[in-house]
Amino acid sequence: MRIKSICEKIRLRLASPEKRADLMRKKFYFCGNNVKLYTHYFGTEPYLISIHDNVVCAAGVQFVNHDMSVFNVKRTMGWCEIKLDKVGSIELFDNCFIGAQTILMPNCSVGKNSVVAAGSVVTKHIPENQVWGGVPAKYIMSIDEYAKHITETNNNYPWVEDGKFICSGEALIKARQDYFFIK
Repeated sequence: MRIKSICEKIRLRLASPEKRADLMRKKFYFCGNNVKLYTHYFGTEPYLISIHDNVVCAAGVQFVNHDMSVFNVKRTMGWCEIKLDKVGSIELFDNCFIGAQTILMPNCSVGKNSVVAAGSVVTKHIPENQVWGGVPAKYIMSIDEYAKHITETNNNYPWVEDGKFICSGEALIKARQDYFFIK
């Protein structure tokens, strides 16, 4: 049994983001279509995770659905025989994006079309169509404002013209290096 578990973990780590979602589909409460999981940290209770359609979780995202501090409370209070449990669900709604190294805490959710910035800690419900970030995560801007911001930034890059890349391969690498390192 232990060898089977180790093999499953290795398979999960080596899988593509799409295949990783398929491998976790039976373990999650729900897993929709076109889900991309660049992470493999699904907590101790993946059955309390619900991921809807077109969700992307970047590398290092952590799902924390069980608060292990109950064991410390039991020990310090001398309640070794008492069962304590502190768990919560995590739900990611359609078309949301979770940035790299984000921590999703028990009883949180991310609304449709929302974005969570890298390195954030999500502790509550994020409404739909919003960008949140920070520790703990807070509202930054609407998704419409974010779309305008990244479109303006994109249009200022010298390798973009009329919304299209004007170079590729080594020329694109050189253009980006020149832009960011040679002023």
